Amino acid sequence: MNKDKGICKGQCKEHKVRKPRDGSSRYLSGQVRCQICGVFMSREACHDREDRPATEDTIDLYCNCCNCMVRSRPRNKPGIKSNKTQEEYDQLKELRKKY
Repeated sequence: MNKDKGICKGQCKEHKVRKPRDGSSRYLSGQVRCQICGVFMSREACHDREDRPATEDTIDLYCNCCNCMVRSRPRNKPGIKSNKTQEEYDQLKELRKKY
């Protein structure tokens, strides 16, 4: 693997994938996103920390093209509630109104 970090070399374009037609999330269907290269790709285009090919169980994935960590989960997770209760949200809202 090339250890230059943060520069897209175009190798990722070979593994670029399309959005799933069934309406499911890209991440749920096993796709990952490289922010440096700007593409969604399959896990085959990634490696782990020790430069071994990525498997379904690999947690930390790195792009083979730019050697940067790729995102395998969405940034915002709709439907997942935070630890705060509704009362805490109401208290914060009241505090914001005062200032």
